[in-house]
Amino acid sequence: MRSIFFAVSLLACHQATAWSDHASLAWPMLRTDATLMQSRVVVEPLDAFLKAEAEGIAEVLTRLEIAMIEDDPEYPPTPAQLSFDALNKKDFRGQFIGALRISPRLDYGLYRQVMAGDVISPDSETLGWSDLSYLPSGDSAQERIYLPLTPGTRVSPAYILASASDEPDLGMDVGLYSNNDTDVGARYGLGEQPFGNPNLPYGSQAPLHMGFYHLDAVTELAQPSLKRTLPLWRIKQYEALARLAFASGHEYWGWRFMGWALHYVGDLTQPYHTDPLPGVDLLSALWSVVMGETNDLIQLVSNRHGVLESYQYRRVLALMHEGAWQAPLLLAISEPQTACFTPEGVVSDLTAQSVALGPGLDEVLSKRVPSLYVSDPSFEWVGYEFEADVVALISAQGGDAAIQALDNELRGHLRRFSYYLQGWITHTRALERGAEQS
Repeated sequence: MRSIFFAVSLLACHQATAWSDHASLAWPMLRTDATLMQSRVVVEPLDAFLKAEAEGIAEVLTRLEIAMIEDDPEYPPTPAQLSFDALNKKDFRGQFIGALRISPRLDYGLYRQVMAGDVISPDSETLGWSDLSYLPSGDSAQERIYLPLTPGTRVSPAYILASASDEPDLGMDVGLYSNNDTDVGARYGLGEQPFGNPNLPYGSQAPLHMGFYHLDAVTELAQPSLKRTLPLWRIKQYEALARLAFASGHEYWGWRFMGWALHYVGDLTQPYHTDPLPGVDLLSALWSVVMGETNDLIQLVSNRHGVLESYQYRRVLALMHEGAWQAPLLLAISEPQTACFTPEGVVSDLTAQSVALGPGLDEVLSKRVPSLYVSDPSFEWVGYEFEADVVALISAQGGDAAIQALDNELRGHLRRFSYYLQGWITHTRALERGAEQS
């Protein structure tokens, strides 16, 4: 029986990302908030924040480390030599990166993503994916454009939050485990990668971007490594740093840290990131073992996950570039909702809902997408050369009915994404206001 759960543990070798381009996905909501769109936040380099708040950073990270060890039996403690030392002023940046256990291969520089509807001068200096990330890029990443930011200038919270919410997918969480053949993997104390393929570019970030907090007893017994998921740690880590940044007058880093945390919140609204096999009950999983079809089952789940991401990205981006802000899919994101969300609700609320919604999503994909892409285990969607044409491919076979059914299903998930996005913004504003009043 362990064979299926071992195969499930490799699921992330196919797909270790959730929603494509978190910045664009959040933009329909962010752009409608006049306060968030005001260019009022002073841009500040990371080194300036670290130098000014070294003592506070050390205190915050120490307090969080104690809480994580007490509250989460699966949490891998930070090695003592990685503790942030406020008295050691030689390399605050290196210390900070090590204490957070994030990749040192990014420079964590100052930039913002160019969003749909932005008008930029032809003479503007721009950046591309390869300027920000060391990872290979697909078509969607190559299409994005970024603008460098200058220290001391002003930028809106909306641009900071949107851009930062996609930043973890630039490679912040890649290569951190002991079997990833990296220097930091040997030092960070995270142990061996619990699931996902350690040899693929994005595979090693899976345990930090997927949250399997609601496994059934049999799965948990057969594959306990699936419990070693760490997105909740990342959310709490960056939220704690944001509190410090706001309280000490570093508003830029307050919003940026909250954007980093928002990435993991957004990931967990995607059912394929909270359930290893959504839509597959235990008996069906066991039967696939008996029939020797375990790998086929995993491939189908991977393909449906990939098709969902591709469809979401192409539909949302096309509507934004058309300026169709009143389209139902974009309204699902932009319409106001009364929400307040904190890290305490991740497991009890957010991920539990995502798991419950997984089977319905999986069924719609299996019925409305051409069978080659979602029901043929010999086919591999990820890397498929016609990924950019996903909407046309589905429409050609299923017509308007297929597009309507997929849009209806996607709209519900985007509305949930927006609910937690708006709740996170409410939470962030409370921190910002508290800092102003103190």
